[in-house]
Amino acid sequence: MKIIDCEFHYYLPELMEYLSTRNNAPRYYPETKTLEVRDKLFGHLGGVTNEYPVIDELMNFGAERIAVMDKNGIDVGVMASSPALEELPEKEAIYFAQKSNEAVAEIINKYSERFLGAAVLPTPYVDAAIKELERCVKELGFKYWHTHSNYKNEHLYEEKYLPLLAKAEELGCAFYVHPQASDDKDMKDMGYVYSSPGLGFGLDAMKTSLRIILNGTFDKFPNLRMILGHLGEFFPFILDRVDNRFKWIRDDEVKMKHTVSYYFKNKNVVVTTSGNMSKPAFECTKKVLGIDSIIFGSDYPYESLSDMMKFMDSLELTEEEKEKVFHLNAEKYILSK
Repeated sequence: MKIIDCEFHYYLPELMEYLSTRNNAPRYYPETKTLEVRDKLFGHLGGVTNEYPVIDELMNFGAERIAVMDKNGIDVGVMASSPALEELPEKEAIYFAQKSNEAVAEIINKYSERFLGAAVLPTPYVDAAIKELERCVKELGFKYWHTHSNYKNEHLYEEKYLPLLAKAEELGCAFYVHPQASDDKDMKDMGYVYSSPGLGFGLDAMKTSLRIILNGTFDKFPNLRMILGHLGEFFPFILDRVDNRFKWIRDDEVKMKHTVSYYFKNKNVVVTTSGNMSKPAFECTKKVLGIDSIIFGSDYPYESLSDMMKFMDSLELTEEEKEKVFHLNAEKYILSK
């Protein structure tokens, strides 16, 4: 059975070298393999989750990455940049977005049929981001755009980003809202794990993605598609309540024409399995959103790829359902143009 991994992370080595020269976050400390994601908020990337330290796997563009895929039965990995680049000054953000996308294009060409590309953009600089997105889709053949839930003090739901979302719809390009560490003081005060993978990631992605929906984005751009990881963050668990509250209490700020759940049913929003190896969570997602909305993603190398594959094997899915999750849904909703 063909298996496409739609969340296969990387960092451009040249970007990490630059981050090591900065005096503030995002800043990389190569001697300790630590990334300062926010001022005085440190993510340690030297731990071994798969074969060798996470940061080394992130920066690997060679045969070792293929070996990990072969060992775990992954046929195709969609290369998606981890966060930091979108928070850089304009000149650096544009430069490293171009270089990152070109590096992904090179690995796609080198290892035929094993990789696909998700564009990384200098997102806050909208005109440059539009230009780079067009290049990625039309010239490099990338399949979707991988972005993050915040750019420090900015978010994708803001009005300035509408032209970029309009261009994504025009190009038939889905966008993946991956979490980033919150810049809220109350989150940062409790440290990296609380503000980031332990809780903050999911909260921040939920806030950004829900506001994108509430703003009426998918009414303006009905063919646009958003991807959420971790089995839809917390949406499957609370979707009925969200619908109920917004139906019961009217807010003038809410511009959407339908219920929140409508945009999930209409496939404006689809989800991946990345980073969530809970059977009850999977069953909840399957029951609420349907098997057609679930796409395989591993969150490699932040998660153990072998553990993720064991988890997928443990699910009571029919062969037809496995085909949908492992490749058909991706091919239908986010990899086709």
